Amino acid sequence: MFGYVKINKMDLTFREYEHYRGYYCGLCKYLKNNHGEISRLTLNYDITFLILVLTSLYRPKPIIIEEGCITNPFKKKKKIINEVTEYAASMNVLLAYYKLEDNVNDEKRIKDIIAYNAYKSKLKFAHEKYPDKAEFIKSQLEELNRLENEKNINIDMVSNTFGNLMGEIFVYKNDEYEQQLRNIGFNIGKYIYLLDAYEDLDKDYEKGRYNPFIEYIDKKEELKTRVDKLISISLGLLAQNIDSLNLRVNRNIIDNIVYSGVYLRYKNILDKGCEGNV
Repeated sequence: MFGYVKINKMDLTFREYEHYRGYYCGLCKYLKNNHGEISRLTLNYDITFLILVLTSLYRPKPIIIEEGCITNPFKKKKKIINEVTEYAASMNVLLAYYKLEDNVNDEKRIKDIIAYNAYKSKLKFAHEKYPDKAEFIKSQLEELNRLENEKNINIDMVSNTFGNLMGEIFVYKNDEYEQQLRNIGFNIGKYIYLLDAYEDLDKDYEKGRYNPFIEYIDKKEELKTRVDKLISISLGLLAQNIDSLNLRVNRNIIDNIVYSGVYLRYKNILDKGCEGNV
């Protein structure tokens, strides 16, 4: 379901792109060192966006490392790690674990069972440090599973559930920024759920799986118009809340994601066949 919150690389300077990759690679390194090698398989750009926003808002002291990695051991890459990285890594682990648990209970696929059992031991640290977050994530995924089992086609109800989950993840501290961060996470989550459901509609229909847009299987243009409108509203609210935080650090990278990367990502999925234009 993840992977929809990306940059538009062509619109970033080399230095900005290197900085963005620094947060991504820092998250990868932290996951490996603190949650085991397998946790790196769940690495995604959506959680990197969380790091960017929280780092820009709270400005924690960074640790910057330059070293090779498994993808290219001979070329050194910048890795940026701070206290937000630790929080984001824990949220990444909790999301992955409870999603795997949901898959095992729902579909019982062998690959999910193997991954779930391998991942079990990685949950302890994240759950003990953030028990309230862990329980909330679990409860929202259970609610989402209930709605999906009921074959609920109220798209606001199901997408809002995932939005609530992401809203809680974006709230790093209970302070004056709590509501804006919750709104940012909510609209990111809603956008992810809507786009994922739209992109998977044909595949879900062929395999007899749940999809909240199933009633539109023969009304693709009508669905495209509806999804475009729903996502436009969510992204507009996302941008408003980002602007209200008056961020200074990493602002160009965040604007690139919100106003360009995410926009192009969803437009190219709506208009299948032009993905190569990004």
